[in-house]
Amino acid sequence: MDKVHVKDTIVATLKEEIFFVLSHNNLDVQNIRGQGYDDASNMRVEWNGLQALFINDCPYTYYVHCLAHQLQLALIAAAKEISDVHTFFQNLIFIINIVSASCKRNDELQAFQAATIQHLVNIGEIETGKRVNQVCGLQRPGDSRWSSHFKSIYSLIKMCGATCLVLKNIALDRFTYSQRGDAGFFI
Repeated sequence: MDKVHVKDTIVATLKEEIFFVLSHNNLDVQNIRGQGYDDASNMRVEWNGLQALFINDCPYTYYVHCLAHQLQLALIAAAKEISDVHTFFQNLIFIINIVSASCKRNDELQAFQAATIQHLVNIGEIETGKRVNQVCGLQRPGDSRWSSHFKSIYSLIKMCGATCLVLKNIALDRFTYSQRGDAGFFI
């Protein structure tokens, strides 16, 4: 199956799902007056995207670029213009890339984090229960969602001890000077 056919199938499926949700909630498709999407081409393409499929069924529907998405992109661009903010996120991304660069390092990070959690549970510093203290990974920030920057910072804070241990191991045990230097810079 070629890419164009797959894309058309996905768009048609999206339309069917949206129509199902609308009808399930007793909403008439003919009352749709606006569509808002981000820049995903399969959503807004005039000739064969989801926008075009809606216009076929609802000629009064108009397309508006998602303003929340534009605001996100503007916020990211503005933040990058502040030197300290830009440097902070560059360093954050660099640390995440160093620590998460290989499966071995990621496994090491997970093992250190699991040991840290177990130690904190044993000494009564953190509570146990359903969906708490899960071992997760470091999250990279993405330019399209400012919340991903927050989640990236949060994941590094949550895994700070484990991340530092991995960086120390890289600084001491790795084969190349550049790997040791990169990791050692952040210790």
